[in-house]
Amino acid sequence: MKTPRKETLTEFLGYYLNVLPTWLRMSAHNSAGIFGVIKIIKLRPLKAGLIPVDHAWITGLRPDTGTHVWPENIIYQTPRNADTTQDSDEVIVTKVGHFLAAMVRKSIPDPEIPWGPKRRMPHGINYLHGAIHYNSGLLIFENFAEAILHFTDKRFRAEIRRFAREEKREILLVFRDRDYDCTEFGYLAGFLRSVLPWFSNSNGPKRRVMWGNPSPYAVVNIITGNWKIDTYKVRYPSKLQEIVRPPIKPRQWFQSTDYCGTRTTARWPEKLLARFTERRVKMRGERENLFFVDRRKLLKKYTAEERAADSHV
Repeated sequence: MKTPRKETLTEFLGYYLNVLPTWLRMSAHNSAGIFGVIKIIKLRPLKAGLIPVDHAWITGLRPDTGTHVWPENIIYQTPRNADTTQDSDEVIVTKVGHFLAAMVRKSIPDPEIPWGPKRRMPHGINYLHGAIHYNSGLLIFENFAEAILHFTDKRFRAEIRRFAREEKREILLVFRDRDYDCTEFGYLAGFLRSVLPWFSNSNGPKRRVMWGNPSPYAVVNIITGNWKIDTYKVRYPSKLQEIVRPPIKPRQWFQSTDYCGTRTTARWPEKLLARFTERRVKMRGERENLFFVDRRKLLKKYTAEERAADSHV
Protein backbone atom coordinates (compact mmCIF):
# COMPACT_ATOMS: atom_id res chain seq x y z
CA MET A 1 0.00 0.00 0.00
CA LYS A 2 1.19 3.49 -0.84
CA THR A 3 2.27 6.00 1.78
CA PRO A 4 -0.32 8.77 2.27
CA ARG A 5 0.71 12.12 0.85
CA LYS A 6 0.82 15.26 2.98
CA GLU A 7 -2.51 16.98 3.35
CA THR A 8 -2.68 20.60 2.27
CA LEU A 9 -4.24 23.29 4.44
CA THR A 10 -6.97 23.74 1.85
CA GLU A 11 -7.84 20.04 2.01
CA PHE A 12 -7.80 20.07 5.81
CA LEU A 13 -10.12 23.07 6.08
CA GLY A 14 -12.30 21.84 3.23
CA TYR A 15 -12.91 18.57 5.03
CA TYR A 16 -14.10 20.19 8.26
CA LEU A 17 -16.19 22.78 6.42
CA ASN A 18 -17.91 20.09 4.37
CA VAL A 19 -18.41 17.27 6.87
CA LEU A 20 -21.65 18.61 8.37
CA PRO A 21 -23.22 19.53 4.99
CA THR A 22 -22.25 16.06 3.75
CA TRP A 23 -24.00 14.46 6.72
CA LEU A 24 -27.10 16.50 6.00
CA ARG A 25 -27.10 15.54 2.30
CA MET A 26 -26.49 11.91 3.20
CA SER A 27 -29.35 11.94 5.72
CA ALA A 28 -31.75 13.53 3.23
CA HIS A 29 -30.76 11.06 0.52
CA ASN A 30 -31.10 8.13 2.91
CA SER A 31 -34.56 9.32 3.99
CA ALA A 32 -35.63 9.26 0.34
CA GLY A 33 -34.23 5.73 0.08
CA ILE A 34 -36.15 4.63 3.17
CA PHE A 35 -39.34 5.94 1.62
CA GLY A 36 -38.50 4.02 -1.56
CA VAL A 37 -38.24 0.80 0.43
CA ILE A 38 -41.49 1.52 2.28
CA LYS A 39 -43.15 2.00 -1.08
CA ILE A 40 -42.33 -1.55 -2.21
CA ILE A 41 -42.99 -3.29 1.11
CA LYS A 42 -45.95 -1.30 2.47
CA LEU A 43 -47.61 1.15 0.05
CA ARG A 44 -47.39 -0.94 -3.14
CA PRO A 45 -45.83 -4.15 -1.87
CA LEU A 46 -44.09 -6.44 -4.32
CA LYS A 47 -45.42 -9.99 -4.12
CA ALA A 48 -43.77 -13.37 -4.52
CA GLY A 49 -43.16 -15.02 -7.88
CA LEU A 50 -42.65 -11.90 -9.99
CA ILE A 51 -39.54 -13.19 -11.74
CA PRO A 52 -38.85 -16.73 -13.01
CA VAL A 53 -36.43 -19.11 -11.37
CA ASP A 54 -34.00 -18.91 -14.33
CA HIS A 55 -33.86 -15.11 -14.30
CA ALA A 56 -30.39 -13.53 -14.21
CA TRP A 57 -31.07 -11.98 -10.81
CA ILE A 58 -31.38 -15.53 -9.50
CA THR A 59 -28.55 -17.23 -11.38
CA GLY A 60 -26.09 -14.35 -11.76
CA LEU A 61 -25.52 -15.53 -15.34
CA ARG A 62 -25.38 -13.35 -18.43
CA PRO A 63 -28.22 -14.37 -20.77
CA ASP A 64 -25.98 -14.04 -23.85
CA THR A 65 -22.92 -15.99 -22.67
CA GLY A 66 -24.06 -18.06 -19.69
CA THR A 67 -21.12 -16.78 -17.62
CA HIS A 68 -21.26 -15.04 -14.25
CA VAL A 69 -21.60 -11.30 -14.59
CA TRP A 70 -19.90 -10.27 -11.34
CA PRO A 71 -16.23 -10.52 -12.43
CA GLU A 72 -17.08 -8.39 -15.47
CA ASN A 73 -18.52 -5.65 -13.26
CA ILE A 74 -15.26 -5.08 -11.39
CA ILE A 75 -14.45 -1.46 -12.20
CA TYR A 76 -11.42 -1.10 -9.92
CA GLN A 77 -9.14 -3.41 -7.96
CA THR A 78 -5.91 -2.83 -6.09
CA PRO A 79 -2.89 -5.15 -6.33
CA ARG A 80 -3.29 -8.30 -4.27
CA ASN A 81 -1.24 -9.37 -1.27
CA ALA A 82 -0.42 -13.00 -1.87
CA ASP A 83 -0.97 -14.04 1.76
CA THR A 84 -4.38 -12.39 2.26
CA THR A 85 -6.62 -15.14 0.91
CA GLN A 86 -6.50 -18.11 -1.40
CA ASP A 87 -9.55 -16.90 -3.28
CA SER A 88 -9.04 -14.92 -6.47
CA ASP A 89 -10.91 -11.65 -6.90
CA GLU A 90 -13.25 -13.38 -9.36
CA VAL A 91 -14.06 -16.06 -6.79
CA ILE A 92 -14.59 -13.46 -4.05
CA VAL A 93 -17.12 -11.40 -6.02
CA THR A 94 -18.84 -14.58 -7.22
CA LYS A 95 -19.31 -15.78 -3.63
CA VAL A 96 -20.73 -12.40 -2.65
CA GLY A 97 -22.97 -12.37 -5.72
CA HIS A 98 -24.35 -15.85 -5.05
CA PHE A 99 -25.03 -14.90 -1.44
CA LEU A 100 -27.11 -11.88 -2.49
CA ALA A 101 -28.83 -13.81 -5.26
CA ALA A 102 -29.97 -16.33 -2.64
CA MET A 103 -31.94 -13.51 -0.98
CA VAL A 104 -33.79 -12.83 -4.23
CA ARG A 105 -34.49 -16.55 -4.58
CA LYS A 106 -36.51 -16.53 -1.35
CA SER A 107 -39.16 -14.42 -3.08
CA ILE A 108 -39.46 -16.58 -6.18
CA PRO A 109 -41.75 -19.43 -4.98
CA ASP A 110 -45.46 -18.90 -5.56
CA PRO A 111 -47.19 -19.65 -3.24
CA GLU A 112 -44.73 -17.69 -1.18
CA ILE A 113 -42.46 -18.81 1.61
CA PRO A 114 -44.25 -17.43 4.72
CA TRP A 115 -42.50 -14.59 6.50
CA GLY A 116 -40.43 -16.06 9.32
CA PRO A 117 -37.22 -18.03 9.86
CA LYS A 118 -37.00 -19.18 6.23
CA ARG A 119 -37.75 -15.72 4.76
CA ARG A 120 -36.80 -12.95 7.12
CA MET A 121 -37.24 -10.02 4.74
CA PRO A 122 -40.26 -8.66 2.81
CA HIS A 123 -40.30 -9.50 -0.88
CA GLY A 124 -39.48 -5.92 -1.87
CA ILE A 125 -36.19 -5.99 0.04
CA ASN A 126 -35.30 -9.38 -1.41
CA TYR A 127 -35.92 -8.13 -4.94
CA LEU A 128 -33.86 -4.96 -4.52
CA HIS A 129 -30.85 -7.17 -3.76
CA GLY A 130 -31.10 -8.34 -7.37
CA ALA A 131 -30.41 -4.81 -8.59
CA ILE A 132 -27.57 -4.56 -6.10
CA HIS A 133 -25.75 -7.81 -6.86
CA TYR A 134 -26.27 -8.04 -10.63
CA ASN A 135 -26.02 -4.43 -11.76
CA SER A 136 -23.58 -2.81 -9.30
CA GLY A 137 -20.08 -1.60 -10.03
CA LEU A 138 -17.57 -3.51 -7.86
CA LEU A 139 -14.38 -2.11 -6.34
CA ILE A 140 -11.96 -4.45 -4.55
CA PHE A 141 -9.50 -3.44 -1.82
CA GLU A 142 -7.20 -5.39 0.46
CA ASN A 143 -8.44 -3.76 3.66
CA PHE A 144 -10.18 -0.74 5.14
CA ALA A 145 -7.03 1.38 5.36
CA GLU A 146 -6.46 0.99 1.64
CA ALA A 147 -10.02 2.11 0.92
CA ILE A 148 -9.63 5.24 3.08
CA LEU A 149 -6.37 6.03 1.30
CA HIS A 150 -8.20 5.98 -2.02
CA PHE A 151 -11.32 7.85 -0.93
CA THR A 152 -9.26 10.71 0.53
CA ASP A 153 -8.08 11.37 -3.02
CA LYS A 154 -10.57 13.86 -4.48
CA ARG A 155 -9.97 12.47 -7.98
CA PHE A 156 -11.09 9.04 -6.81
CA ARG A 157 -14.23 10.45 -5.19
CA ALA A 158 -14.98 12.42 -8.35
CA GLU A 159 -14.77 9.22 -10.38
CA ILE A 160 -17.12 7.48 -7.93
CA ARG A 161 -19.66 10.26 -8.42
CA ARG A 162 -19.21 10.20 -12.20
CA PHE A 163 -19.80 6.46 -12.26
CA ALA A 164 -23.02 6.74 -10.25
CA ARG A 165 -24.22 9.67 -12.34
CA GLU A 166 -23.51 8.19 -15.77
CA GLU A 167 -24.07 4.47 -15.18
CA LYS A 168 -26.95 4.91 -12.70
CA ARG A 169 -25.91 1.87 -10.71
CA GLU A 170 -25.19 0.96 -7.10
CA ILE A 171 -21.62 0.63 -5.84
CA LEU A 172 -20.14 -2.26 -3.84
CA LEU A 173 -16.78 -2.13 -2.10
CA VAL A 174 -15.44 -5.64 -1.48
CA PHE A 175 -12.51 -6.43 0.84
CA ARG A 176 -10.19 -9.40 0.48
CA ASP A 177 -9.13 -9.44 4.15
CA ARG A 178 -11.69 -11.41 6.19
CA ASP A 179 -9.74 -11.01 9.45
CA TYR A 180 -10.86 -7.46 10.10
CA ASP A 181 -11.61 -5.44 13.22
CA CYS A 182 -15.34 -4.72 13.62
CA THR A 183 -14.71 -1.35 15.26
CA GLU A 184 -12.55 -0.30 12.32
CA PHE A 185 -15.28 -1.50 9.98
CA GLY A 186 -17.70 0.86 11.71
CA TYR A 187 -15.19 3.70 11.42
CA LEU A 188 -14.89 3.00 7.68
CA ALA A 189 -18.67 3.32 7.29
CA GLY A 190 -18.57 6.57 9.28
CA PHE A 191 -15.77 7.82 7.04
CA LEU A 192 -17.62 7.03 3.82
CA ARG A 193 -20.77 8.73 5.11
CA SER A 194 -18.65 11.80 5.81
CA VAL A 195 -17.02 12.16 2.39
CA LEU A 196 -19.85 10.97 0.11
CA PRO A 197 -23.49 12.15 0.07
CA TRP A 198 -24.80 8.58 0.27
CA PHE A 199 -25.51 6.10 3.03
CA SER A 200 -23.00 3.24 3.32
CA ASN A 201 -23.91 -0.12 4.85
CA SER A 202 -21.28 -2.40 6.39
CA ASN A 203 -21.85 -6.15 5.82
CA GLY A 204 -19.50 -9.00 6.62
CA PRO A 205 -18.85 -12.50 8.00
CA LYS A 206 -18.19 -11.32 11.58
CA ARG A 207 -20.65 -9.83 14.07
CA ARG A 208 -23.00 -7.26 12.63
CA VAL A 209 -21.64 -3.74 12.43
CA MET A 210 -24.24 -0.98 12.86
CA TRP A 211 -27.04 -1.63 10.30
CA GLY A 212 -24.99 -4.28 8.50
CA ASN A 213 -25.95 -7.84 7.58
CA PRO A 214 -24.07 -11.12 7.00
CA SER A 215 -21.88 -11.52 3.92
CA PRO A 216 -19.16 -14.01 2.88
CA TYR A 217 -16.63 -11.15 2.73
CA ALA A 218 -16.63 -7.65 4.17
CA VAL A 219 -18.68 -5.55 1.77
CA VAL A 220 -19.81 -1.93 1.86
CA ASN A 221 -22.88 -1.07 -0.18
CA ILE A 222 -22.67 2.61 -1.13
CA ILE A 223 -26.37 3.24 -1.66
CA THR A 224 -26.62 5.68 -4.54
CA GLY A 225 -30.37 5.09 -4.82
CA ASN A 226 -30.16 3.73 -8.35
CA TRP A 227 -31.56 0.39 -7.17
CA LYS A 228 -35.02 1.98 -7.56
CA ILE A 229 -34.64 2.25 -11.35
CA ASP A 230 -34.62 -1.53 -11.76
CA THR A 231 -36.46 -2.76 -8.68
CA TYR A 232 -39.62 -0.78 -9.43
CA LYS A 233 -39.82 -2.55 -12.81
CA VAL A 234 -40.01 -6.02 -11.24
CA ARG A 235 -43.81 -5.84 -11.03
CA TYR A 236 -44.11 -5.54 -14.85
CA PRO A 237 -43.48 -8.78 -16.80
CA SER A 238 -42.69 -6.82 -19.97
CA LYS A 239 -39.73 -5.14 -18.26
CA LEU A 240 -38.01 -8.16 -16.75
CA GLN A 241 -35.34 -8.13 -19.46
CA GLU A 242 -34.64 -4.41 -18.97
CA ILE A 243 -33.55 -4.96 -15.38
CA VAL A 244 -30.78 -7.33 -16.51
CA ARG A 245 -28.13 -4.74 -17.28
CA PRO A 246 -25.24 -5.65 -19.60
CA PRO A 247 -21.77 -5.87 -18.04
CA ILE A 248 -20.02 -2.57 -17.39
CA LYS A 249 -17.77 -1.67 -20.29
CA PRO A 250 -14.12 -2.14 -19.31
CA ARG A 251 -11.44 0.54 -19.26
CA GLN A 252 -13.85 3.44 -18.82
CA TRP A 253 -13.50 4.04 -15.11
CA PHE A 254 -10.68 4.71 -12.65
CA GLN A 255 -7.95 4.79 -15.26
CA SER A 256 -5.38 6.52 -13.09
CA THR A 257 -2.72 4.34 -11.49
CA ASP A 258 -1.57 6.87 -8.91
CA TYR A 259 -4.60 7.40 -6.67
CA CYS A 260 -3.21 8.35 -3.28
CA GLY A 261 -5.03 10.18 -0.51
CA THR A 262 -3.93 11.82 2.69
CA ARG A 263 -4.61 9.21 5.37
CA THR A 264 -5.50 5.59 6.12
CA THR A 265 -7.54 6.02 9.31
CA ALA A 266 -10.80 7.69 10.28
CA ARG A 267 -10.95 11.11 11.94
CA TRP A 268 -12.83 11.98 15.10
CA PRO A 269 -16.05 13.18 13.33
CA GLU A 270 -16.23 9.89 11.46
CA LYS A 271 -15.59 7.87 14.62
CA LEU A 272 -18.19 9.95 16.44
CA LEU A 273 -20.76 9.21 13.74
CA ALA A 274 -19.95 5.49 13.89
CA ARG A 275 -20.25 5.38 17.69
CA PHE A 276 -23.50 7.33 17.60
CA THR A 277 -24.93 4.87 15.08
CA GLU A 278 -23.82 1.85 17.12
CA ARG A 279 -25.40 3.41 20.20
CA ARG A 280 -28.61 4.06 18.29
CA VAL A 281 -28.78 0.41 17.19
CA LYS A 282 -28.16 -0.84 20.75
CA MET A 283 -30.94 1.40 22.08
CA ARG A 284 -33.40 -0.47 19.85
CA GLY A 285 -33.13 -3.46 22.16
CA GLU A 286 -34.60 -6.66 20.76
CA ARG A 287 -35.35 -4.93 17.46
CA GLU A 288 -31.57 -4.67 16.98
CA ASN A 289 -30.46 -3.57 13.50
CA LEU A 290 -33.40 -4.88 11.44
CA PHE A 291 -34.76 -1.52 10.35
CA PHE A 292 -37.64 -2.68 8.12
CA VAL A 293 -38.53 -5.81 10.10
CA ASP A 294 -39.74 -6.11 13.69
CA ARG A 295 -37.28 -8.62 15.06
CA ARG A 296 -39.45 -9.16 18.15
CA LYS A 297 -42.21 -10.64 15.98
CA LEU A 298 -39.61 -12.64 14.08
CA LEU A 299 -38.33 -14.14 17.35
CA LYS A 300 -41.87 -15.18 18.24
CA LYS A 301 -42.15 -16.97 14.90
CA TYR A 302 -38.87 -18.76 15.58
CA THR A 303 -40.15 -19.86 18.97
CA ALA A 304 -43.47 -21.07 17.53
CA GLU A 305 -41.75 -23.10 14.80
CA GLU A 306 -39.29 -24.61 17.26
CA ARG A 307 -42.12 -25.64 19.57
CA ALA A 308 -44.07 -27.12 16.67
CA ALA A 309 -41.01 -29.10 15.58
CA ASP A 310 -40.44 -30.38 19.12
CA SER A 311 -44.06 -31.51 19.39
CA HIS A 312 -43.59 -33.81 16.41
CA VAL A 313 -40.45 -35.48 17.73
